[in-house]
Amino acid sequence: MKNVFYIIACILLFIGCSSKVEYLSLEDSKELTSSGLDYHDIVNAAEQSVQSLLNSRYVKNIKDTPKVLAISDVINDTMQMLDTEQLTRKITRDMRESGKFVLTLAISGSGAMVDSMIDKARGVRDNEEFNQYTTIEKGELIAPELSLSGKIIQKNTKVGNKQRIDYYFLLTLTDIKSGLVIWDDEVNIIKVGSNKNVAW
Repeated sequence: MKNVFYIIACILLFIGCSSKVEYLSLEDSKELTSSGLDYHDIVNAAEQSVQSLLNSRYVKNIKDTPKVLAISDVINDTMQMLDTEQLTRKITRDMRESGKFVLTLAISGSGAMVDSMIDKARGVRDNEEFNQYTTIEKGELIAPELSLSGKIIQKNTKVGNKQRIDYYFLLTLTDIKSGLVIWDDEVNIIKVGSNKNVAW
């Protein structure tokens, strides 16, 4: 019986070692696309959205102090498991590089993760093990002025023996004080494939 298990283990090890894995450049990886959303789709949507935002009248009128931005909720209304922070952080990274915005992670919605160290660092104020001159005083956090929110939508439609998959990336920049929408944009990505390749 032990010999049987040994033989099976060797066969599985051989199969695992024989499968070849290769690195792909970002350019070459475009050829291996699927009906689902991939890296290139996220980058494409982010770049188009940022370009639209930076060309808006509101952003062009920001002259001196950068606006403090928080990432709000970004809803994934597709049939796929998506990390929406991949999209929002790409967008906010490009926004910050423009010099018009700074990002806070002291507060956020579902589109990003709050940096837990911000609260933890404030929790040592009364801890005798820490030099109290080095702890952070109350009232130092900067509140956001703007909120970036969004939604990713997927719609599948059968067309003959093919399937059309429409993805909508909806993004909105809101003035938190007034609640008014400063900018919004929609990026569409459309894919066509076999009915067998369902993007679930």
